[in-house]
Amino acid sequence: MSQKKEPLSCHMGMAGLNFKHNRTDMCYRAVEGTYEKHKTFEDVMNDPELNRQRLMLRNGEWPLPQCNDCKHMEDKGATSYRNRIKLSDKPDTWYIDNVDSVTGKMNKLHRVEFRFSNVCNYACRHCSAEYSTLWTKTVRNNPDLKTFDINHLEHDTSYAQFLDLDTMIPYIEKLDDGEFLELEITGGEPFFQREFYECLIKFAPHAHKINLITTSNGSIAGKWKGYDVIDILKPYNSISLKFSIDGSASFYNYFREGGDWDRVIKNILSLKEGLPQASINPVITVSNMQSARLIEIYNDFKTFSTPNKYSMCEVLRPDMLNPINLPQELKDRYLQEWNDFVATLPDDELHAAHEVGDFTVAMLSAKERNQDEWDNFCRYTDRLDEIFGKRVFDYFPEWEEYWTTK
Repeated sequence: MSQKKEPLSCHMGMAGLNFKHNRTDMCYRAVEGTYEKHKTFEDVMNDPELNRQRLMLRNGEWPLPQCNDCKHMEDKGATSYRNRIKLSDKPDTWYIDNVDSVTGKMNKLHRVEFRFSNVCNYACRHCSAEYSTLWTKTVRNNPDLKTFDINHLEHDTSYAQFLDLDTMIPYIEKLDDGEFLELEITGGEPFFQREFYECLIKFAPHAHKINLITTSNGSIAGKWKGYDVIDILKPYNSISLKFSIDGSASFYNYFREGGDWDRVIKNILSLKEGLPQASINPVITVSNMQSARLIEIYNDFKTFSTPNKYSMCEVLRPDMLNPINLPQELKDRYLQEWNDFVATLPDDELHAAHEVGDFTVAMLSAKERNQDEWDNFCRYTDRLDEIFGKRVFDYFPEWEEYWTTK
């Protein structure tokens, strides 16, 4: 008789929903969910495919490919999202029991993430047309980009657009005293989207029960088309302003096409002043470029935040952006530089530094790598440099001797 497996506790998977552009998932890292265009929260909460995935987690089985990212990270010794993200102080057993042991249905909703549109004024090097209208334009004008191994070259209408948001209100009201709904709105760039503001205005009467998270590129602060960003955000129980920075001052304008480091930092400081109750959380999305400049990023972010507020996200697809595929000499160099840097930090920063470096250290420490993926990255970078009129070696000069397209 086979031994019963321990549940794979996952706060997001067992109490959350994530509305992507072409489906609805359990969480933001899942790669395949339901493709039903539900109109009510009742329907999406009881979707058979999502129930099946939650039930697998409850039974100690990885729903694959949905949960590939967390499984890959745990297999490599990195801390996965499943282990890292906690939605409340409730024990893991509460989240396990939140999923019916027979049907897989979820009882209470503790987290929702919306993407209403891909409208965005940036074309970042790790992004795609699914999340950026500037990327959509770039691919349309340069169709040869479709020959590269990049994801989501086209944009689908967000599944959140099919949903009657009023049907979410009963689930907010269902929360007990001391319970909150974590609501995250991302994009695209939400501060340039009318749906972002209309959603927050609709939920404002229940704002005391909502912990709000927004993910922005920081290119706007103040007013947009008659909406006042600060006034609309103020009523919410707690506010976390996550800013996708993804670079140090030295290569930010290279990595985030359309972005300007000085303007973004000015905007972040303005929002920080206007919303003193908000938590300012810069995001480091780690690809091979971020792994090469992690020390700079760590130090530059201190100009507007503190290390214990840094948020991490990892690029695992496409494979050519994963730092595991950097040339071995570079991997060894960056790993040594980071370890030496951490050794100089005060004790009160060590925990934050280890969290910041967790994925990078795991990938740089791995002896495996795929030369074909590095070759593909070199070709892809050359093509983007040609399109955007830039040169990678101006920002990463140590890469030139390892470049395979010269």
